[in-house]
Amino acid sequence: MNSVRLQRFLARCGLGSRRACEKLIEDGRVSINEQIVSEMGARVEEEDVVRVDGKVVESKELRYFILNKPKGAISVNMDHRDRKYVVDLIPNGRGMGLFPVGRLDLDTTGLLIITNDGELANRIAHPRYGVSKEYIALVKGEWSLHDLRVSTEGGVTLDDGYVVNNIEVLKASLEGIRTRVTIRIKEGRKHVVKRIFLAIGSRVYELHRSAIGDLSLDDLQIGEFETITLEALKDKIKTL
Repeated sequence: MNSVRLQRFLARCGLGSRRACEKLIEDGRVSINEQIVSEMGARVEEEDVVRVDGKVVESKELRYFILNKPKGAISVNMDHRDRKYVVDLIPNGRGMGLFPVGRLDLDTTGLLIITNDGELANRIAHPRYGVSKEYIALVKGEWSLHDLRVSTEGGVTLDDGYVVNNIEVLKASLEGIRTRVTIRIKEGRKHVVKRIFLAIGSRVYELHRSAIGDLSLDDLQIGEFETITLEALKDKIKTL
């Protein structure tokens, strides 16, 4: 192993995204050769011993999966209510140091990338890379495609004042007094799709993520997963 930055090494150990690994360093939980390190510029050499909370950590084989998340599975790995964690849907997921790239709400289904590659996770999840996410939502009201596009063009201001731009409304079809809508956005803010529809006077009843970049679930059923190669991910998500 050539010398690498500490946060990158921690990400390779399956300890989460690069930002999560930086937080471990900031919190004084990481040591190199028994010395606590709190600077982001620290580097790890092949012979170094790195510990997190006193436990030795080592690089893991990088693994990549796609999962069709079911309702009721949570996208965080610390939960005190004993609910199902998405990584537990993959055999030995915790042992491989896996974590989801980004989050989906408890009641949201659809595409999650599961990996132990923190660098890749950062390039997908961080807004500056502009990776698009496509969602299918069942929303309140009888909306036409034209009206939805008019309501979202120029951006939508959320409840905290943040403006979501570049919303693409791809499809809209009536289902009684509700509308099934397909939209594409490049945002990863908490509850962002639900908040977009609230801002335009609607409400989301069902939400499913159908694509990340050009990556889709194809025939993968709810709760199922499959392995994917890094090369295939790069082919489908052009910013990687």
